[in-house]
Amino acid sequence: MSDAPLFIPVILGTPRQGRQSEYVAKWIVEQIGQWNNIETELIDIRTLSIPINDAGESIKDPQFSATMERSDGLIIVVPEYNHGYPGLLKHDLDTCLKEYIHKAVGLCGVSAGPFGGTRVIQNLLPVMRELGLMTIFYDLNFGSVQDLFDESGKLKDEATYVRRLERFMDELVWMATVLRFGRTSVSVGKKGETTMNFHANKPCPEIAARMGMDAMDTVMQVSCSETGKIETSVEG
Repeated sequence: MSDAPLFIPVILGTPRQGRQSEYVAKWIVEQIGQWNNIETELIDIRTLSIPINDAGESIKDPQFSATMERSDGLIIVVPEYNHGYPGLLKHDLDTCLKEYIHKAVGLCGVSAGPFGGTRVIQNLLPVMRELGLMTIFYDLNFGSVQDLFDESGKLKDEATYVRRLERFMDELVWMATVLRFGRTSVSVGKKGETTMNFHANKPCPEIAARMGMDAMDTVMQVSCSETGKIETSVEG
C-alpha cells in the first residue's frame, strides 16, 4: 500500500456573492490541513474556467481534471438552495467522469435553516453514485450558518464542530485509503487484470447509436437464432 499522503481537496460548491458556505469551506481546509499524512486544497467553482455553452467532457478544465485525477477523495461543501444544489456545481462536476471512479467523497451541507443542508445532501447522493464516487455514511451539517461565524469568519463554537469533523474525517480517510488500495492492487475480471468499471464502459445505447457500431462495447451484442443477425439490447 502506498505511503504517500492522501490528497483530499475541498470543493466550494457555489459562486454566489455573500455566500456563507465560504466560511465553512475555508474552516474545513484549515482544519484538515493539520492532519497527518493528508494534503488538501480549496477548489472554488467561482474561479474555474469552464464555459456554460456546452456540457460534459468537451468543456473540461485541464487543471480541474488533473486535480480530480490526482485526488484520493473529495469533500464537497454545498449550500441548500430551494431544497437543491447549485446548478453550476452540477455543471462543473459533470465535466469529469473517469477521474472520480472508485474514490471517496464526503458531503458537507450548509443552510440558513436549522437542518444543515440535509435535503441538498439527499439530492446529491444519486449524483455522486452516477459519477462513480463512493459516499461515506457520515455527513457534516452546518445549520443556521449565518449565526455560526463572527464578522472575521471565525467559527464561534469550534469545539463542537471539531468533534464532528473528526468523526467525518475518520470515515473519509478510512474509505479513501481502502479505495486507493483497491484501485491499484485488486485484481478483477476473467484474466485477473486490475481493471475499473469506468463510466465510459457503462451501457449507453443512445451514445453507441450516435457513434456507430465501433461503440458496441457500450451495449450487448445478441445474435438472433433465426436470422443470425447481430442485434443490440441494453446490458443488465
